[in-house]
Amino acid sequence: MESMEVFTDEKVRELRTRLEGAKRIVLTGHRGPDGDAVGACLALWNHLQENNIESTVVLPDPYPEFIHWMNGHEKIVLHSDKPNLADELVTQAEVLFVLDYNDSSRVGDLQDALLKTEAFTVMIDHHQKPSDFVDMMFSDSSSCSTCEMVYRLIEKWGEASVISQSTAECIYCGIMTDTGSFRFPSVTPKTHLIAAALCETGMDHSAVHARVYDNNREGKLKLVGYALSEKLCVFPEFHAAIISLTAEELERFGYKKGDTEGLVNTALSIEGINFAAFIHESSDRVKMSFRSVGEFSVSEFSAKYFGGGGHHNAAGGASHDSLDDVFKKIVSLLPEYAKDLDYPAP
Repeated sequence: MESMEVFTDEKVRELRTRLEGAKRIVLTGHRGPDGDAVGACLALWNHLQENNIESTVVLPDPYPEFIHWMNGHEKIVLHSDKPNLADELVTQAEVLFVLDYNDSSRVGDLQDALLKTEAFTVMIDHHQKPSDFVDMMFSDSSSCSTCEMVYRLIEKWGEASVISQSTAECIYCGIMTDTGSFRFPSVTPKTHLIAAALCETGMDHSAVHARVYDNNREGKLKLVGYALSEKLCVFPEFHAAIISLTAEELERFGYKKGDTEGLVNTALSIEGINFAAFIHESSDRVKMSFRSVGEFSVSEFSAKYFGGGGHHNAAGGASHDSLDDVFKKIVSLLPEYAKDLDYPAP
């Protein structure tokens, strides 16, 4: 779907009418919330609040500390902390937003409540192949981030000129984190124009960047150093690299959510590498992050072998197999994709 077709006048007007008439509005994001998911939720929360429309953000589980500065984050309801309240808010909502995910399975333990709700559900998302489980869908896989889409919605409402600094910071953070600080191919001239408009609100873009990227714990840096020096496996004949970390290794360095953010991109940055994977043990499964440059689709790769998905060059997946088995499976698949991965870097 082309960007210009997503936010049609009719749908945007209907959504605003529903919001202005609703008393119980809930904004949800995916499990393992990142900067784009939290940024989209809080950007919309801030903007609605500034227009005298009350809402509540409900997330499945905690988000990284490096985004704890966003205005309103302390009011987020986590299902992992207050499951009964979170379920009640979702099931009794009148309007419910599905932000930065396009399948109900992406919300973990919040899924049952999401599927039971009788709310008017609205998806705003930029991932490929959305599931049809909502009443109104704004889906655009050509958009660099969901936060960019939230800006476009506000712009379509005719309110871009009155976006507050708090809202601007949330949107900017989501765009920045989902584009690798504006370096991924998903970034377009429109993205930079939006960033410029956000800066014109008086938002300090340098401060936002510093809060996210220049606030590292010693343990995090030691974990990254260990991962790169001891756990990085490079397969030059397949233009691939894999990093794997056990739960014990993560715990050894006092792991916190967000500590391994960007680690897979570091593996991908190695000269001659077109495909990178970062896999690690979580509480009940092995989580995977895949990245590629150029032609190879990690979204298709993840979907085919690990029930995952995402974007052409950035995707994720999960498995209940052991970390060692997942590692061996990925390695065993590399020869099959030898020709597909044998191309010069863009």
